[in-house]
Amino acid sequence: MSVRGITSKTKLAFLNIGLGERLTNVESFAHIQHKGQVLTLDISSTGGHTAQPSILVDHDYMPDGIDYCQSNGRLYWTNMGEGSKNDGAVYSMELDGSDVQTIVKPGDAHTCKQCTVDQINHKLYFCDREGLRIFRVNLDGSNRELLIQTGDWRNDPDSFTQDPCNWPVGIAISHRLGKFFWTQKGPSKGNKGRIFAANLEAPSGSTPASRPDIELIQSDLPEPIDLEFDDEEGALYWTDRGDPPLGNTLNKKSIIGGPRECEKPIGRQILAQGFGEAIGFKLDKENRCIWAADFGGHIWKCDPDRPALKQKVYEGETSAFTGLTLIKD
Repeated sequence: MSVRGITSKTKLAFLNIGLGERLTNVESFAHIQHKGQVLTLDISSTGGHTAQPSILVDHDYMPDGIDYCQSNGRLYWTNMGEGSKNDGAVYSMELDGSDVQTIVKPGDAHTCKQCTVDQINHKLYFCDREGLRIFRVNLDGSNRELLIQTGDWRNDPDSFTQDPCNWPVGIAISHRLGKFFWTQKGPSKGNKGRIFAANLEAPSGSTPASRPDIELIQSDLPEPIDLEFDDEEGALYWTDRGDPPLGNTLNKKSIIGGPRECEKPIGRQILAQGFGEAIGFKLDKENRCIWAADFGGHIWKCDPDRPALKQKVYEGETSAFTGLTLIKD
């Protein structure tokens, strides 16, 4: 089977959290949590289903978010760790899996989720779900800045354990607007998800827990997860894991010059649906498509010009995919 409409060399990097792998009667929960993988797949030379991904990292600890830095040619990815423990981490490596470096060591963040590279300013942004925080660091891990704090998981356990409406998950940046965007997903399938924005540089005198520049972009979403902002279009894209038909979707909202007519009925346009719990995705402007990964172990090619149409390009029979990014020469 060929992948329709691919005109340039395309390689994807994505994460298998490992929770769909075969279980045995003797495995502990800790062992199950260390079945994650970092994978790459060359789309252009394979024809999709006939190819197998290359494994860059094996036995990883609940990997979730991944991005590619064009300036140094490295992959950056996050480990959630165990949700009830303060043991999330961020790592980077070369494209062949060598030279793995610790960017944020376990214990310096709680539950690391989506990460995104600022390709211009050479920074890495990432969300810390149960830690109720959003961070920015240099690409070598230095100069860690706390940008947003939605609660205090150490001193206010209710904000940690009882209210997923405070959990930051997805992160994207816009240089055109000078802002970053993030999701607070809310309860699973709860229709309480929200998307916010704030300035890349915090107002003078503000604190991460009290920023006057925070804007509510969208509310009452099924369960928004990962984000990407297209500066050229002025549009925000995101995945949603909520219940169908409005959840389990890939969405678009025009921030600049919007809303478009097709977005007015529900405040956004649904570009694709029927995923197995969509999480990571990446815009591919060169091939005019969007690559998406879901928890059901599928990699999809979605057509933004023909909403609802998508092509399955890979399926891992025992995989549960989370984050995804695009590698371009």
